[in-house]
Amino acid sequence: MKWLDGSEFHPEEFTGESLCKKLALELFAYDYQNWLACPEFVQNAAFLIAFDTELAMEGIFGFLENSIGQYAEQVIQAFRAVGDNRDAEILEHIRRISDDDTEEIQKLENQLYLNTDFDIWKLLYRYLDEKIQRYREELS
Repeated sequence: MKWLDGSEFHPEEFTGESLCKKLALELFAYDYQNWLACPEFVQNAAFLIAFDTELAMEGIFGFLENSIGQYAEQVIQAFRAVGDNRDAEILEHIRRISDDDTEEIQKLENQLYLNTDFDIWKLLYRYLDEKIQRYREELS
C-alpha cells in the first residue's frame, strides 16, 4: 500500500484518529493526484479533511472556487462512504445551483455539518477504524 509520497504505508500501525492526524499534517504537501494513488479509504479521509479545512477557512464559495472544488464529486463520495448522506446531499444540491444564487448556497452551507452540532469526525474515525481492522484481518 502506498502513502501520499509514494512510500510504503502500513495502515495497521494506526487508528482512525491517528491516521487523520498524519493526513492533516502531510496532506497539503502533495498534489491531488498523489491522493488518488492512495487506497480508497485514505482518499476519502483526505478529501474530507481538505473539505473541512477549506470550509472552515474560506466557506463554501472558497471551496467551490479553489482547486479542491473540482474534486467535489470525490468529497460527496467520501461523505457517503463514512455514512454521512445528509452532507453529501447538501453538497450535491449546492453543485446544481447556479453560482448566481448566492443566497440559496449560503442557506445550504449553514446546513452543512460544520455549522451544526453534527460530528463528522466520529463517523470518519469509525470508518477508518473499520477499514484498518479489515486490513489487519487480511494480514493474519
